[in-house]
Amino acid sequence: MFIKVTQSGGRRYAQLVESFRNDEGKPRQRTVCTLGRLESGGDVDTLIASLQRARGIAPAASALDDLRFTDSRHAGDIWALSELWRTLGFDDLATS
Repeated sequence: MFIKVTQSGGRRYAQLVESFRNDEGKPRQRTVCTLGRLESGGDVDTLIASLQRARGIAPAASALDDLRFTDSRHAGDIWALSELWRTLGFDDLATS
């Protein structure tokens, strides 16, 4: 079994999926259950917190809770300009 992330209507969901072989021996997958939405504060967060409480583990606050990723195109633009600046030797002008 494994966790599969699916998307529907702009929302992301976690599903518990089982791999098996059918009567012809071909590999197949079937969804056992949908665990819930993956958004912050969604069903998956509640499930994880409940499982931690059941095991006697206090849910830990992570320093990465507020971590957000930027669109790669924005980072790519900055990187490309930085490399162009360096390649043209403009960074040497600032130190002279």
